[in-house]
Amino acid sequence: MVFSFLRRSAAPARRPALRADERTGLPPPGPAEPVCLLGDLHGRSDLLKRFLTLRAAHFQNARIIFLGDMIDRGPDSAGILSLVREEVAKGAVALSGNHEAMFLDFLDQPEKGLSWLKHGGVEMLASYGLEPDRPEALCDGIRARMGEDMIAWLRALPLYWQSGTLAAAHAGMDPQRPVTDQEPQVLQWGHRDFGRILRPDGIWVAHGHTVMDRAFAHAGRIALDTGAYATGRLSFAVIDPNLPESERLMIAVTPQSAGP
Repeated sequence: MVFSFLRRSAAPARRPALRADERTGLPPPGPAEPVCLLGDLHGRSDLLKRFLTLRAAHFQNARIIFLGDMIDRGPDSAGILSLVREEVAKGAVALSGNHEAMFLDFLDQPEKGLSWLKHGGVEMLASYGLEPDRPEALCDGIRARMGEDMIAWLRALPLYWQSGTLAAAHAGMDPQRPVTDQEPQVLQWGHRDFGRILRPDGIWVAHGHTVMDRAFAHAGRIALDTGAYATGRLSFAVIDPNLPESERLMIAVTPQSAGP
């Protein structure tokens, strides 16, 4: 079902239910436990806090799956990482996206870091009280402000997650290869056939990375990036395998707020 949370403490308003694709006959995803998959955060700690309040009120037993791209672009990458790490310590799963990859590449090869800076890295630096500087100096500054423990945590983030007939990766998957046999580049940057070719194994894939006007679930794909850093719309999907198939999947959006 599609729920729209209009106020922070409001009960959800119902909209038409999402159904299995009639052409493919693909049943709804069936994870082993209730889960909540969350689209790209990109430094919007204000939206994450609103989401966590909604979760506590409406689906606190659902395991959170962060779909990557937690940093850059928005105003508070530092706050996002602290909040996400706290949730992971409570049982959530955080996946690594291409922005996490670009940031770590910058730390490893600062002379090649202009790509990261041009795609939101400047905003991440600002969240740690840093301004653009020589690449080597920036690396030293970010290491000092973040701490090596946080950097090591980022390096250890998984690239995908799977439970039952539900899988998740930041940018989708190669539909013609098993979930466990995907290239890291594909999981973080995408594949040209993802969304075009139906997987033969019946597994649904939830992802972020590609900004959509509206989140959707269709033909084995759950797309949840609605450009939260710019639009104020942080989309997520709750899937409860204990409910009837027609009620198992819910897509929702946090309350809108002013842009960063």
